[in-house]
Amino acid sequence: MSASPAASPAPRARSTPGAGEPLLVVKDLKTHFFTDRGVARAVDGVSFAIPAGSTLGLVGESGCGKSVTALSILRLIASPPGRVMGGSIHLEGKDLLACSEDEIRQVRGNQISMIFQEPMTSLNPVFTIGEQIMEALLLHRKVSHQEAREQAMDMLRRVKIPSPDTMLEQYPHQISGGMRQRAMIAMALVCRPKLLIADEPTTALDVTIQAQILELLEELQEEFGMSILIITHDLGIVADLSDAVAVMYAGQIVEHAATRELFAHPQHPYTLGLFHSRPRLGAKKARLEVIPGVVPNPIAFPSGCRFHPRCGYVAEDCRCTDPALQPVAPGHDSRCLRVQRKEIELSRS
Repeated sequence: MSASPAASPAPRARSTPGAGEPLLVVKDLKTHFFTDRGVARAVDGVSFAIPAGSTLGLVGESGCGKSVTALSILRLIASPPGRVMGGSIHLEGKDLLACSEDEIRQVRGNQISMIFQEPMTSLNPVFTIGEQIMEALLLHRKVSHQEAREQAMDMLRRVKIPSPDTMLEQYPHQISGGMRQRAMIAMALVCRPKLLIADEPTTALDVTIQAQILELLEELQEEFGMSILIITHDLGIVADLSDAVAVMYAGQIVEHAATRELFAHPQHPYTLGLFHSRPRLGAKKARLEVIPGVVPNPIAFPSGCRFHPRCGYVAEDCRCTDPALQPVAPGHDSRCLRVQRKEIELSRS
């Protein structure tokens, strides 16, 4: 796990997650990939809801299924080899999995937008920044070319790009990584989506630019009233931006709670391992703690609890019983048998 600088940050305090009506409801989502070696269950029964105007942080190690979950919501899974095998995805009650291709194209970039961790692979190198921002407006808003240009320039101002008129005419290779990420945000938000999916939006940026991008996302969320699903492996980003957190491991959500509650009282050994693997101010140990082992192969998950081969709290029945995600405190769910039975108490100290 990489981390934001030093000590564990204080999670932000905002409105209680779940207080508003759900904008997005994902229930029992299963996305599998069919390969010559077998079926990879990349997402295997994931459920969560995002209330209107709130932010959910989806956190976990690389390979746990976070990005596949996001791509499934937008129906961008390449088929073959991938396929959504079950579950439902509802945006304001509309079943996205039942939409036709034409209908889902009207959702993408309009009601739901996505920004990626590496804008150079997402921006088209042969089109100017202005052309790429204007494309969504011309498709979804049916405005004139001049109106689209004016709105694109206004959005570049909102993401704090200096000389937006100049930026409109530049190509991706002509601007810095931080400016490219701002341009990606402008492109994603120009149609004022209800939900923004941000997949590792600051990973490729230095720490100073990371902070600026996160602050910008908060400001734009406040202005537009949109919901955010932020996907990251960085607990510092989760603390800064999220109202609630879903911790993902081996294709499943293993813990879900309000951000403050999860940071104060983690209720799954994997979540605790993530906290302990972060650098801490004043720590006596020079070396960071690590979670032993690796994320299991999605073609051959271990029997029982999928975390048990790496868990320091494992009991015999953890090896054969696959636990469900169940409440262990008000508004706090965990997929750990021993926590559910109150056999162990986890502590961040």
